[in-house]
Amino acid sequence: DAPRSTRMGGDTEATLRANDPLLWSASLLIRDQQARVALVSIYRWCRRADDVADSGGARIDALEGLGAISRDLDSALAGRPKNEIDAGLLEAFRAYPELGKEPFREMLTGMRTDLESDALRFNTWDPDLLRYCERVAGGVGLMLLPLLGAGKEAAAPALDLGVAIQLTNILRDVGKDVDLGRVYLPMDELEACGCLIEDILERRLTPAYQRVIQLQISRARDLYASARFGAATTLPPAARTPVFVIIELLSAIVDELELRDCDNFSQKVQPSALSAFRALFRGWRAAASNTTSRFCE
Repeated sequence: DAPRSTRMGGDTEATLRANDPLLWSASLLIRDQQARVALVSIYRWCRRADDVADSGGARIDALEGLGAISRDLDSALAGRPKNEIDAGLLEAFRAYPELGKEPFREMLTGMRTDLESDALRFNTWDPDLLRYCERVAGGVGLMLLPLLGAGKEAAAPALDLGVAIQLTNILRDVGKDVDLGRVYLPMDELEACGCLIEDILERRLTPAYQRVIQLQISRARDLYASARFGAATTLPPAARTPVFVIIELLSAIVDELELRDCDNFSQKVQPSALSAFRALFRGWRAAASNTTSRFCE
């Protein structure tokens, strides 16, 4: 059998901190060590799949790689993990029997969407891009609910949070995705705002493009609002702090994009260290006071 992970190793901690510093920061607020270990096991599985999908090599090779991950998932959950990552995931499933396989399968389905064409496009927000976001990231919220001690009533806000995070990633990575031939912004909204696809492919920051991005910023904020209200009303008190912190940290990226007049072409969009610290404090304070005032005034 493959070796089984029983604790968060230093290498894994460093990888999480390097690749997803915001998630790493929030994970430090999870006090239950078993839950943290399961979180990192799930993260490593998701990270491996994402790396395969975005390898930049031939699409057929990436699709075969995702297929292998899917088959290995079945093997691992049958008690026969083939590698350390799957062994860690198996331990997470054993520690949290409420974990379901479906969000993991849906994530792989969403990632295959990225590889369907050399020029990926989405016609509409709902259902096209929304469904994609639900698959590749919305399910992550569902994966984490058992770790947070949450019940089924928390599923809808968890899905909203995952979608909001994916939409934030899309807004942050427009330039990088163009290099891969991918434009995630809904085509019908580009047309409605008068934005040409060539503006995006050639990285032109036009007023029409700024209108498109502002529309997505408003959408992301609505989703974060729903997730935050849902977390306050459905999560156990001990689980609220890391979720509120994640919401505030990711919202800070959206805020930064707006401060830059929707310019996500010239440089990577990320909040300053001071803005990130303030966001972390807001999340901690909101959890401590269990208030939803920021989004419900």
